Amino acid sequence: MSGDFRILADRNMVYLKFFGDTCIDECNRTVASLISDPEWRSGLGLLIDNSGITSYRGGFSKLQWLCAQIEESGAFDDCAAPVAYYSPSDLGFGVARMAQQVLSSRLPLEIHVFRDEAQALARLGQRETRLADLFAATA
Repeated sequence: MSGDFRILADRNMVYLKFFGDTCIDECNRTVASLISDPEWRSGLGLLIDNSGITSYRGGFSKLQWLCAQIEESGAFDDCAAPVAYYSPSDLGFGVARMAQQVLSSRLPLEIHVFRDEAQALARLGQRETRLADLFAATA
């Protein structure tokens, strides 16, 4: 699996990390697991960490397919959710920008892409400037 998540309900957000050789089908399974989790609720902010992606298999059409799957799930029907991608590498940044274009055109998501983790955390209203500090505070 190339993705994992952690719901931080007390922080009103989800940390979603993709890593290694990432493909759209695995991303779809990760997102499906997230929205079927009993702690999931629409409106949670999403911090998507692309810092661990080493390769990406998928293209614009596969990303559109993923968007359709998310749209059909109704997971974001209730309200707009803020999304911050943390993507320090060129590969992760490119994947995040492509996702931003596709997902924001069909889903009520306010998507921003950052190379800096402090900016991504700040976009979701977190006081920490490093992910390690966020995890230490929410352990």
